[in-house]
Amino acid sequence: MKSREERNEYKMMSTTVLVEKEKEEQREEPLRTEDIRLLTGRGRFVEDFSSQNQAFMSLVHSPFAHAKIKRIDLSKARSSPAFIFALTGEDLLKEGVAPVSQGFMPPKKPWRRYHLALGEVRFVGEPVVAILAKDRGSAEDLAEHINIEYEQLPPVVSLQEAKQGKALVCRDWKDNLSSVIQQRKGDAEKATSSGTYVIHLKEGIRRQNAAPMETHAAVVSYDRESGVFDIFATVQSVHMLRGLLSEALKIPNQKLHIRIMDMGGGFGTKGGPEYPWTLLACLFAKKTGLTVRWEATRTEEFLEAAPGRDEYCDLTMACDSHGKIVAIKANIECDIGAPGNAGFMAGATAGTMFGPYEIPNLELKAESYVTNKMPVGPVRGAGRPEGCYFTERGMDIMAKKIGIDPLEFRRRNLVKPKKVTSEDYRSLLDLLVKSADYERIQHWKDNFNSMQSEENKWPTRVAGIGISLSGGETKFSIRAILGGISLRGIIAIIRFLPRFRTFSSETARVILDKQGNVTVYTGSSPHGQGHETAFAQLASRELGVPFERVKIVWGDTVLIPQGVGTFGSRSASAGGSAVIDASRKLKADLLGKASKILRAERSTLDIRNGYVVEAKPPQEELIELGEVLDRLGLSEISSDSKFKARSTESYSSGVHLCALTLDTETGQVRIEKYAMVEDSGRIINKAIVEGQLHGGVIYGLGGALLEQLVYDNDGNLLTTSFLDYSIPGSLDSPNIEIFHKVTPSESLSQTKGVGESGTIASYAAIMNALNDALSQFKEEKAQEVNIAPAFPEIVYLALHGRGNDA
Repeated sequence: MKSREERNEYKMMSTTVLVEKEKEEQREEPLRTEDIRLLTGRGRFVEDFSSQNQAFMSLVHSPFAHAKIKRIDLSKARSSPAFIFALTGEDLLKEGVAPVSQGFMPPKKPWRRYHLALGEVRFVGEPVVAILAKDRGSAEDLAEHINIEYEQLPPVVSLQEAKQGKALVCRDWKDNLSSVIQQRKGDAEKATSSGTYVIHLKEGIRRQNAAPMETHAAVVSYDRESGVFDIFATVQSVHMLRGLLSEALKIPNQKLHIRIMDMGGGFGTKGGPEYPWTLLACLFAKKTGLTVRWEATRTEEFLEAAPGRDEYCDLTMACDSHGKIVAIKANIECDIGAPGNAGFMAGATAGTMFGPYEIPNLELKAESYVTNKMPVGPVRGAGRPEGCYFTERGMDIMAKKIGIDPLEFRRRNLVKPKKVTSEDYRSLLDLLVKSADYERIQHWKDNFNSMQSEENKWPTRVAGIGISLSGGETKFSIRAILGGISLRGIIAIIRFLPRFRTFSSETARVILDKQGNVTVYTGSSPHGQGHETAFAQLASRELGVPFERVKIVWGDTVLIPQGVGTFGSRSASAGGSAVIDASRKLKADLLGKASKILRAERSTLDIRNGYVVEAKPPQEELIELGEVLDRLGLSEISSDSKFKARSTESYSSGVHLCALTLDTETGQVRIEKYAMVEDSGRIINKAIVEGQLHGGVIYGLGGALLEQLVYDNDGNLLTTSFLDYSIPGSLDSPNIEIFHKVTPSESLSQTKGVGESGTIASYAAIMNALNDALSQFKEEKAQEVNIAPAFPEIVYLALHGRGNDA
């Protein structure tokens, strides 16, 4: 037997990243051009905007989770020389401001809530009064001088209380159930009763904050002569914000000029939800003629910015004697907080939960309940990490019950690819086994645990391995959404379908000037994804112009009248396709004009390095592109694209592997190896793709082990700063090995959305590895941990048979 020293010498194998590339992509990729600006302090953020004629807005937040507003006294604030203006919910009614949008999906019970609380507050932190003052300090001080009289009402602060219905969040509802989604396939009840192996599992992910580096902010000015609002805001889509403000203020889109510069992270929380601050700043700017500024403090970000997750699932899975799934029954419950306009996560979970697997019999129900907490919204993955976690935990538990390798159990139940562009999960699993050396990792785990068992009756550290698959193609069933919905709800969905189709579309405009410079205007809007580099690469390759001569412009509703935005892992596939489409149109136009000037057949010409050249080698340079425009008497030439994909978005798919050890004396987890095989379609820039995957995994790690928004019994949020709320740091972040398999998608860019993929699969991979380690304590009766996050104290209690999954 090997000595302890010899066994400790064993280290995880480090492997080289394998990437399949098209021939045209074999060239060296450019570094991210935006990084130089961002890393040297030359970024352009909303906070950097300044005006001499400016004022500062502050908000007065509700201190109660549920209460009637009896009286608002502004007299003390108005007496201050720093006071400029104030707004209440009553003022919004007088101004004719529309209530907060109810959102598009799923159809839900009707409710009415305003951008400032009117008559009643429904969560701690809900804005009640907006104050405008001469400087930021005075605005914050004046907020303390507003006297509001409340009459407290019984709060609903948990799913259990919401389901009991003893207290109601919305008094005109009969219960706290907002929406129900149902889906059935075959006879799950009959198949379960006849299954050879059956497991029952309660699992979930608690409420988590998006935690962007930059908090929400807005700067608004108003031109009385033109009636146009000029707005800078931290949003993922200027066009979406324009639509929301247009509806709320009841003014045409043309009266709203919205811009975004650089932005320190979005993660979904700056995408879908309709927040009050920009609208309130618009009203103040119109009333006073001042430029109105507002930036959320970190505490306000925790109190008001939409969180994610807070979903739980009762799962039953049945298999036959050959390890094939015969049925799954799943009951999903989601705490969506107070009624909002972006609480569609349970629907997204229901639609994507079983992506890579063949499920012959299915019974699924997803219920969304309101509580007196902040309204939820999309946070990186928006329902898909939950669905992946619910299924993948069940897959691991069933594999152990049957007694087969978890990877082999998954292989037996995978769907078969229907077409070339579909995800071939079997090949992804095979590549993981080979590239990440799955057998060696298993050998390491067995060696590690046997060594610990020999030397300690109660081992100080144990190791575990976890596997997780993230589905690529969305399998969202409109029938599931409509299940149990009223006629009004069905009409709402039908009315929304045209807007739903725009998710697969995007706009772009490409301009070439006489100097040979190219400007690309895109409806997508970056906040860390690397659009400036990736889109410039696409335009450069398509047009045949040097990369360094391409400039990317985004986030301006005047320069780019139409667009969709950046969310849902759509920018490369939709936005990139629009850039390619516009570039190809422009190239065709240029070659047509050049052929007339050169009196040559168009088919004999091409563009390379900014010159029209002969199409065949040696590709002699014939005329510079700028000269083509000069001879035609043009200062520039352009082409537009309103790209619309033939089908829905295509997302990357992957297989993740996590190997970890846990300290049995502290419950602390340390990830020893993390590897993934990802099919991201065509890779425009490997560094950008892998950066997105790295960030996604770390995001999931935080959710699996560290992050939770905690409320007390009165609905007070206890985690209101990074002193109370932990996010992963450099010491928590493992080295991540990425292996690529390239299957081009059907989009024009041939890419697949990758921004959320790392997050979707990492929850399950990490929690499966943790529970695999816990399972080494068979004689000690260690319990499973199926509710994320698995804090060290929760792991410690589970080790000693005192689980904390309630």
